Amino acid sequence: MNRIEWMAVGWGGTVAGLGLIVISTGGGVARLVALAVLCLVAGFLAGVRAEDRRVFHAVLSVLAGCLFWAVFVAVTWVADMVGGPKGADWELGGDSPAVNLVLAFVAVVVGGAVAAHRLRPQGGARRARSDKRR
Repeated sequence: MNRIEWMAVGWGGTVAGLGLIVISTGGGVARLVALAVLCLVAGFLAGVRAEDRRVFHAVLSVLAGCLFWAVFVAVTWVADMVGGPKGADWELGGDSPAVNLVLAFVAVVVGGAVAAHRLRPQGGARRARSDKRR
């Protein structure tokens, strides 16, 4: 299939967006670990849901996560303007936002690659052995 599967991108994007929201409130090792784990899961979810081009869908999911994060920040700024709590910062996580985005990108690619590897069809010899066991 040569189409984008938006459901796969949406699943992964939601989880990646949550990871970006977690890191947006500050730095720290625990937040970086949370970002890495959530983005690994996001890439894996996007890859599992997609029928083909699993890593491509994982990359699209981190872009959707960035969009999700941007909408979240915009909504918090609107809430701040109408008298609610202070809005989230546009700077993504402490001193090194670029490192955080690279970490998110690498983690979703790894997650998508794991999904692609785990969901590969069995080769002929492996399939014959597993069919005999049934």
